[in-house]
Amino acid sequence: MSIIKSFKSGLALVFEHLKIIPIIYAVNFSLAALLAIPMYISLHEAIGTSGVRDELMQGFDHEWWTEFNFHAEGLEKTFRPSLSGGFGAIFDNVELLLTGKFTSFGTGIFIFGVTYVFVSAFMNGGIIGLFAEEKRKFSTSRFFSNAGLYFHHFFALALTAMLLFLLVYKAFSSALFGALGSFTAEWLSDRAAWFVNLIGYVVLLLIVIFFNMIFDYAKIILVVEKKESSWLCIWYSLKFSARHLANAGGLYLLLILVGVGLTLVFALLDSLINPSQVLVLIIAVIFQQGFIIAKIWLRLNFYGAQLSYYNQGQSEVRRLKKI
Repeated sequence: MSIIKSFKSGLALVFEHLKIIPIIYAVNFSLAALLAIPMYISLHEAIGTSGVRDELMQGFDHEWWTEFNFHAEGLEKTFRPSLSGGFGAIFDNVELLLTGKFTSFGTGIFIFGVTYVFVSAFMNGGIIGLFAEEKRKFSTSRFFSNAGLYFHHFFALALTAMLLFLLVYKAFSSALFGALGSFTAEWLSDRAAWFVNLIGYVVLLLIVIFFNMIFDYAKIILVVEKKESSWLCIWYSLKFSARHLANAGGLYLLLILVGVGLTLVFALLDSLINPSQVLVLIIAVIFQQGFIIAKIWLRLNFYGAQLSYYNQGQSEVRRLKKI
């Protein structure tokens, strides 16, 4: 089974179903508006007609933000200086991924994030259901039909994944870094201790990536093989991934690298845009929406490539059984 072949097949699947992207974008835009509109109102009231507005157009004003953050409550507390730069949000997300402190942005945002996980579970059923069908022509009705058909299964998988990651971050991560801290407690070199902790974060990251891959293939197996048990599909996925760890893991890492590269390019370009004028601000907003569309494409390509790889593997198994 070829990693590159699976990647190309995934691209072809996404290209044949490009009409999914506007649907997912519309859902994302609607959910984002629930947070963006109240935040806009709060910022508009805080900035008002003062000269701060002009200063913020030229660059982030830390003095204004310090005063704003001191009086901020709820959603307003999530407004941070890191949002003013192209790479700031990336560093925030990496920190969350490595530490698991998902409530650091507030309980409201955490609940919103959990809600989005289950909304994604609904849409993922439609995506994989369409990709797995022999019919290649896109149909909105079939998308929502598949989304509804597999939702209870994907909901169960999403809930199981959340509980598993909670265990990883609260139990395994604490035990791992507690052991590393005890191991390096008497070391005189801070640099050596830092590298040991870095290894711990790499191990944690690889575990998170592996579990994500397992749950992706569990969704694919559930749809392709028409299974009735969501949790049994996790076991099937684990066996499949262990049997093809090198190639399945290699494909997943390739998709991650494409995503990382895409994110870094957009972040670099975004950091070069200084919205000091209304026209430039509009261009910046359009550019950022393009990035969101690119992330949706990447998400589709994950499922498309992994589905193609799984189908290749199953075809080889059936062929060998006939020999």
